[in-house]
Amino acid sequence: MPRGKAHASFFIVCVFCPRLLPRHLCDVYCLLIGHSFTHSAFLRLVLPQPLITMAESRNESSEVIKNNDRAMKTVILYEALQKKPIFGSYRRFCALVGQDAMEFPDFEFWYYRFYHGQTDFYYDRSMNPVPKTIMDMPVSLIYKITENLDPVDKAYLRTMNKSLKDVVDSRAPVFEKINIHGSDDYLNWSLNDKRFECFKKENACIFFTPNEESKSDKSFVQKSLEYLSPLFKIPKIQVNHLSIAVLDRMTALNYLLPVPFHVKSVELYAFNMNQVFPFLSALIPGELESINLKAIQWLERDQISRIFETEQFKQSKHVQLKGRLNEEDLVRFSHLKSFKCELNSFEHVDVLRIRDIISPFEQLESCELMYYDVLNRFPIRFIAQTLGEEVPFGPLKTIKHSYPIPESNEHLEFEMDTGEYHCTIKIHKIR
Repeated sequence: MPRGKAHASFFIVCVFCPRLLPRHLCDVYCLLIGHSFTHSAFLRLVLPQPLITMAESRNESSEVIKNNDRAMKTVILYEALQKKPIFGSYRRFCALVGQDAMEFPDFEFWYYRFYHGQTDFYYDRSMNPVPKTIMDMPVSLIYKITENLDPVDKAYLRTMNKSLKDVVDSRAPVFEKINIHGSDDYLNWSLNDKRFECFKKENACIFFTPNEESKSDKSFVQKSLEYLSPLFKIPKIQVNHLSIAVLDRMTALNYLLPVPFHVKSVELYAFNMNQVFPFLSALIPGELESINLKAIQWLERDQISRIFETEQFKQSKHVQLKGRLNEEDLVRFSHLKSFKCELNSFEHVDVLRIRDIISPFEQLESCELMYYDVLNRFPIRFIAQTLGEEVPFGPLKTIKHSYPIPESNEHLEFEMDTGEYHCTIKIHKIR
């Protein structure tokens, strides 16, 4: 390359890509001009302090590099010299220059030329045979290949180019399970069986994928959302089971889910139940069959009422709710096939009232009521007598009771177990 043009492209990258300055630039510069320098001489003669200061103080400009072919190849050369996996290099290149600056096959060509020491920026590719790509295959075969990929690989595949993105988006990906767990110093998530972790460090973060570990000067939330946000932007993405846990007052995930979002089963766990509602409201009522809600703080009455008024709750089939419910709240569960919840431990348990409320539930198959008996408000011997059951001598920990439902051939089977500080009422409908 002519030395003047080498200088020009090199300094464009230096000024507009200051984050490339710390490593390997001496090697890049020496390859460009055909001379060798020690690192100290390079810094003294080639990158004087004013230029470094200017580079550090200016914003990166992708347009300047995108419009300069030599500058783009200089960035690729820098990536090749680091000898890191090409896919990560291409993602960094796109993040710096722009997603539409260069297709992956072209990046791959120049990357491996530079990787193997061939640093001629003006190599004429017109004489080379046109390489075959996946897009040269029959469309039916491409669809067949993408159908056999798991949803995680599909999510990455759609970032390669627009054609592959269109192919992937034409078939809605279905994840068996997505788990997201966040706190004030980490974000972890798993997509099916592939796990990702991002931990907060001082002014930085450390990021783990199934294949590599990396460090970033971005916050752990920002770095995590770089992966999570594009995933949930895939059109018509579907999840069989979604689990989200936010264990502090983090709000960064509140608007992560698209609206509407296709989920069959959800488990939401938060510091306060109010943090659950942004996630719950994004899920499609009717498609959402199973709901599990719990919070570290006790539920307030207004929060319980708000849950009952959501369409997601009204159209669900299975519900688990951690909170202090009153016996009269059980009326709101009449549409469910199964439910599991906690009763207010500061009130006496009226098993006959519970039986009267639940027995008319036409859809019910089973339910489980938990009661924390710290104040001995669940006198099991007295309850057994109230239900008309025979009370044996000695310790009594379990009661079984069968109740024929009036005007029906069905009956309810009760089993009540007591522990040291809690009791459980399990009810099954026998048809």
